[in-house]
Amino acid sequence: MTAAHWHLVLNHIPLLGILFGALLLAYGHWRRQDDVQTASLGLLVVAGLAIIAVYLTGEPAEEVVEGLAGVSHDAIEAHEHFAWYGLVAGIATSIGALGTLLYGAVRQRLVRWTVWLTLLLALVSVGLIGYTANLGGKISHPELRTDTATQAVPGDEHDGED
Repeated sequence: MTAAHWHLVLNHIPLLGILFGALLLAYGHWRRQDDVQTASLGLLVVAGLAIIAVYLTGEPAEEVVEGLAGVSHDAIEAHEHFAWYGLVAGIATSIGALGTLLYGAVRQRLVRWTVWLTLLLALVSVGLIGYTANLGGKISHPELRTDTATQAVPGDEHDGED
């Protein structure tokens, strides 16, 4: 597998892991189920750390795809520049979830404000990582780019009659 393959395979883990971890954490907190909250915090730790692997495979993936037909250099640059924010957010979520687990272990119960803070970090991370993923999708999918003009397919014109 090339670096581009690894980057594409790994990039789903932080986004979906943090999204599902946040939803599960909210559910567990709402239902006051410590086991569900603990499991979701563990998922947030792992998913948040997975973004490091995604980030580290980004540059080698760029080397593989740059210069290929249909690949947008501008989209690569936009994705690359915004990826830093996703990385920081993912690591912050992971640290917040780990801190919540450790603080809860010391106090022998999860503390509400730490759960809420971790949930907030997770939601911000989902937004930043999701936007980064959106930018990444535009690299080799011209149909997602707004800067490309759509061309009409011959014979697809409508004359107003149905």
